[in-house]
Amino acid sequence: MRLKLSVVVAVVLFVALTVCNDTPAKTDMASGIVTQGIIVNPDSVQFSFVFMGCNRVDGKDINDSNTNASTANVPELQRTFTEVSGLNPKPVFFFFLGDEVLGLTQKTKTLQDELKAWRKQYADTTFSPLPASGIQMIAIPGNHEMLYSGKDKKGNHVELPNSQAITVWIKEMNSFVPAKIPLNHVGGPDSLDNRMTYSFTYGNTHFILINTDTYDTAGVIGMAPAAWINADIIAARKDTAVKHIFLLGHKPAIVNKGLYEADGDDTMDTSVVKSIWPVMDSNKVEAILSAHSHQYNRKQPDSSKAYQVIAGNGGSPYEGAIQHKDSIARQFFGYTIVYIMKNNNVVVQSMGRTVKYKDYLETLKPGDSTTVRDLVNISWGTHAGDYSPAKQLKGQ
Repeated sequence: MRLKLSVVVAVVLFVALTVCNDTPAKTDMASGIVTQGIIVNPDSVQFSFVFMGCNRVDGKDINDSNTNASTANVPELQRTFTEVSGLNPKPVFFFFLGDEVLGLTQKTKTLQDELKAWRKQYADTTFSPLPASGIQMIAIPGNHEMLYSGKDKKGNHVELPNSQAITVWIKEMNSFVPAKIPLNHVGGPDSLDNRMTYSFTYGNTHFILINTDTYDTAGVIGMAPAAWINADIIAARKDTAVKHIFLLGHKPAIVNKGLYEADGDDTMDTSVVKSIWPVMDSNKVEAILSAHSHQYNRKQPDSSKAYQVIAGNGGSPYEGAIQHKDSIARQFFGYTIVYIMKNNNVVVQSMGRTVKYKDYLETLKPGDSTTVRDLVNISWGTHAGDYSPAKQLKGQ
């Protein structure tokens, strides 16, 4: 009965959006992969893309049999790559939003070796069909690629800027920057050492990729070139061909506190958020898409019409704030799909697999299927309310 109820809820929601069919979810039990899900009708989709981040393992687990030199959560990475390869409609882009590897070290060779191993794992077509699927992987760094773990003058643990990290990232991961699409690279007085921030337009959609883990001359982490971002948003909105704008970065704007409240290293620096969010609202940016916080979450902060969607549930251990009571069972690993519809609606669909907190590196079983966890219209002007694990589709 629970599965039937989930189908009914999903179908009602899709009908309300007028963008879907009523095909119930079916799972190939031999592989555990959803082969025919509750999907948006491909004929109604202009194009789609996938995003997620945070798949790296914890340092204490680097010798676990379910990781390798890439320090990735290999079972989750393989399942996600394989499933995304088989999605219908096929996504144009897969945005990997940071924390691909453990990193967080000043040892340049260690970081380089991990990134090289991650790139090799991705390219292995016996690991997954993704590299041969025609889906373009676009990867940006997170704090684990850009910073290192150190101590301040009082002996407290802090994350500090690694001056060599961007050079290493560009050397090892440059193949995951779009090569056939004109890019607008960061510039201007606040560009910092932030060569991994850039934007591009695909069809009627403008994407702004942000390295949220650079730093200013005072060594403040979580900085991003706010003036450049704002100028890029405004320029994109002036283009009459652009109907949708998304910001994508590793760190979100808000996690536990208010939109403009300092939240430690959980978010971008508050000064950046205060600068860019009003510009996002006034220029009808649909959403900022991010990771870093190891969970799936969607919200519209305060009275904003812009959404924030966090998909930091790629395979790193669940966030500490959601480890209590039954919240653990309601969090999940997976990926999020964004559909740009022909009628100009924007639909978000989160796909997930429940894994117990203490067993985040477990081998996935054939019956561990991936199911719809969130399905909502985030088109500009809508008010879908905040995502809550307790309100997700029943029976998942």
